[in-house]
Amino acid sequence: MAQVIKDLGPCWVIWDPNGANITWKKTFGGVIFRYEELRAPIHRDQAGETIVDEVTSGAVNPELECPFTQEDNVKLTSLFANSQAAASYLRVDNPVGEAVLASAKLVIVKRIENGIVSTTASEWLRIYRAFPRITMEQAWDNSTQRTTKTIFKGFPDDISGRQGALWSYGSLP
Repeated sequence: MAQVIKDLGPCWVIWDPNGANITWKKTFGGVIFRYEELRAPIHRDQAGETIVDEVTSGAVNPELECPFTQEDNVKLTSLFANSQAAASYLRVDNPVGEAVLASAKLVIVKRIENGIVSTTASEWLRIYRAFPRITMEQAWDNSTQRTTKTIFKGFPDDISGRQGALWSYGSLP
């Protein structure tokens, strides 16, 4: 059986490939994918506090953590809620009350090997409905490279044929 995800290497992150098609080509510190399945413990009086079984109770929505670096201000506005930018500035106003699911889009992670980005769909990670959230912390010193840490949070898909799907590896649509 072919290995879908290779062991090492950097990647590109593409958000909304069928619309805005924003490609993030510069990261520093590693792009991290998180997903966790949750279970609720099953107990019996006769076993005391010992867990005798577990029942799957859902999942923590998938997240893709991306430390973007050296990006231009205009491109960064797609990440920050309630923001605006031009070549010489990025301004963020208080982002309150915006529901995000309607704006959540497909995010794809494409690996890079020998400086070439993968064109093989069977090697890609996809989160079907994702929206960015910034958790930025930057240091001004003589050794720390500044990044804009962005977490794309996934939501269950509501498109026919993928109803309820969260993410996939490989060639699935």
